[in-house]
Amino acid sequence: MSSFLSRRHFLRFALVSAGMLGAAPLLSLAPSAALARTSGSEETYTRTALFMGTMVTVTVAGTTAEQAGEAVSTALALGRDMAGTLTRFNTSAPLGQLNASTALNDAPPALVHLMQRSQQMHALTGGAFDPTVLPLLHLLESHRDHKAQKHLQLDQAEVRDALEMVGMERVHADGYALRLERQGMGITLDGIAKGHIADLMSRSLSSAGYPNHCVNAGGDIAVSGSKLKGQPWRIAIADPYGKNAYPQVVEAYSGAVATSGIYEIFYNADASRNHLVNPVTGASAGLASVTVTAPDCLTADALATAMAIMPPREALHLADSLSGCACCLLRHDGLTQCSRNWRGRSA
Repeated sequence: MSSFLSRRHFLRFALVSAGMLGAAPLLSLAPSAALARTSGSEETYTRTALFMGTMVTVTVAGTTAEQAGEAVSTALALGRDMAGTLTRFNTSAPLGQLNASTALNDAPPALVHLMQRSQQMHALTGGAFDPTVLPLLHLLESHRDHKAQKHLQLDQAEVRDALEMVGMERVHADGYALRLERQGMGITLDGIAKGHIADLMSRSLSSAGYPNHCVNAGGDIAVSGSKLKGQPWRIAIADPYGKNAYPQVVEAYSGAVATSGIYEIFYNADASRNHLVNPVTGASAGLASVTVTAPDCLTADALATAMAIMPPREALHLADSLSGCACCLLRHDGLTQCSRNWRGRSA
């Protein structure tokens, strides 16, 4: 195993329907509901809402707004409520309180559960997935006004200071009590929460009697069953540079697809400084994007986040070692490298 493994939001997807690539559901900032009738007699109900700073779209196949409206509303309400618990951007939310005070004595079960899963993904990826990188993100976010510059040189003393605050071994849990060892540490669940929320919404829809659906939480996508006429869900992965609009298309009847990349969150002109940061070195991701397929969206989301900052060979090896998982790496030159069990194809 390599030295790294031993040491240690935005993307654009398009659901492909009727054999054509459609636009990602990011055109309207207002919550909306629509009923799209296909050429046959069956119908698909789609509804979009804004939360987690992105568009969350639920599509249910073979039903109408009258039939599935309540179940979709329930799923969206569940997602919105969970997002409010897991966000780092609201200082009055549980995670915001933990980051501000370094201690939370009565954390909600949802936060404790996701911290436990984060620990598991941290171990699975050899430390590449690390929610304690928030001090590094804060350092990068302080340079947003440098976005027009091609190169962004960070003060190395500031990088070292931020790295001193990084490390999952400095996060402690005792029942529902969470504690960070040092003031200045912080947790971000940005790389796992959307996938988790997509899973919860998908389960809600299945429990309500709608097994044929797709939940797209800002590009973290959980699918179940089929589209109309038994067709698989088809998900197109966008090129962040726009050179090859959709380098790969994935088809699935169940499971999840998630991508991490330099799509919209970066801090200099060539996106070499972006929100995907290495918890050991502080460097940003060296790949344009990483797409992961997995049995559940939480796993896909966390793996994509981790693999984006891993050496490509290690990311491919990790994907090949995990049952039901695969990855496709998109390099800055537009070429792709995919794990042996990748089932996507060129668009």
